Amino acid sequence: MNLSALIHTLRHKQSPSLTRRRRLILLAAVGLVDFSLISLYQTGVIRRLPDLPGKLFDSNAVNASEEAYQFGVPDGPISAGVYALNMLLAAYKGDAAHGRPLWSDVALAGTVMLNSVGAALYLKNMITVQKKACLYCLTGAALNFVMTPLALAELRERLQNK
Repeated sequence: MNLSALIHTLRHKQSPSLTRRRRLILLAAVGLVDFSLISLYQTGVIRRLPDLPGKLFDSNAVNASEEAYQFGVPDGPISAGVYALNMLLAAYKGDAAHGRPLWSDVALAGTVMLNSVGAALYLKNMITVQKKACLYCLTGAALNFVMTPLALAELRERLQNK
C-alpha cells in the first residue's frame, strides 16, 4: 500500500464516492460526540444531561431506563463504537483505485442500515413505552437516517462499477 497516495486520496482527491464518504465521516463524527455525552451520563461521569425545557423531553430518564442497558452495557458506548466503526470503514484504503475493497462498502452499508433499524426501534420505544423524548437520541436517529441513503448510494455505485 502506497501511504502517500492514500493520504493524498483521502485529503485532496475529489470524486462522488469520496464526497459521500466524507459526509458519512462527518455525520458519524457528530454521532460519536452525541453518544459520547450519553455514555458519560450512563456511566456516572456526569450527573445530568442538559435538556430542552418542557414535559416532552427527559433525556436523563430515557438514558437511565432499563432499555438503555439491556445488553449488559449502556447503549451509549455501543452506539459511539458503531459511529467510530463507520468512520473507519468510510476511510478505509481511500478509493477503489488505491485498493479499497468492496467488502468495506458492504460493511459500511450494513452497519449504517442496522443502526437505522435500531434507531427506529428505539424511537418506537420512546414513544410507546417511555412516553418521553431524548434530544440526544433524536439527534442520533436523524444522523442514522441521513447516513443510510449515502451508504447505500456508495454501495450501489461500487456494485455497478465492479
